Amino acid sequence: NRHKDSFESSEFSAFKREILEAGGNVQPIKVRPLSGSTEASAPSVKYEIVFGHRRHRACLELKIPVKALIEAVDDQELFVQMERENRGRKNLSAWEQGGMYLSAMDKKLYPSLRKLAEAISVDVSIISKSIALARLPKAIIDTFSSPLDIQFRWAQPLGEALQRDHDGVIRRANKIKMASGQNQFSAAEVFAQLVEAPTEKAVAMQSRAIQKQGKRVGEMLFDLKGKVLLKL
Repeated sequence: NRHKDSFESSEFSAFKREILEAGGNVQPIKVRPLSGSTEASAPSVKYEIVFGHRRHRACLELKIPVKALIEAVDDQELFVQMERENRGRKNLSAWEQGGMYLSAMDKKLYPSLRKLAEAISVDVSIISKSIALARLPKAIIDTFSSPLDIQFRWAQPLGEALQRDHDGVIRRANKIKMASGQNQFSAAEVFAQLVEAPTEKAVAMQSRAIQKQGKRVGEMLFDLKGKVLLKL
């Protein structure tokens, strides 16, 4: 339920140092025996993490054993415990949270978003918007430096923009991605360009034809200050 970028941050590096200095994960993770495994066949038992993915990853990278509690739980209880643990500790990003909710619905753990919301005591509108982020086209996700940068409050305007002009949004996404080789756009700038709602910090793209001997041979995209963003 975590994107690889979650394990490449300075915060995760500090988290690993804390575990190393403590001699291991003081707070155990929780695992469950996989279906078909039994305690009687301990050497061949395989386990699935219920919660504690960050602690497990940290111990794995540090090459030290991870302390774990074992509990047999069904798929629905696994989801509930994992979701509550995430909210109580290092929250998932809006995009990761949406992916988690979407996975629960795809696996038919709950018959409706409302039932899911009731199970984890979260407002159904929050779940709906989170899932909307997780369902964004890959072309949109790829315009951001990391999907972890996508903010929850952008779900509705991005969804509305896609409904109004899906192909246009995808074209803008492709242009932003091409231009990012020359300019590192912030997440807010990317969002503003995708929904065509420039802010003071956002880069408003304009175009100018490139001509040679009277013939159009290309196009330049530049911001309001005249800085060239992309040559096509």
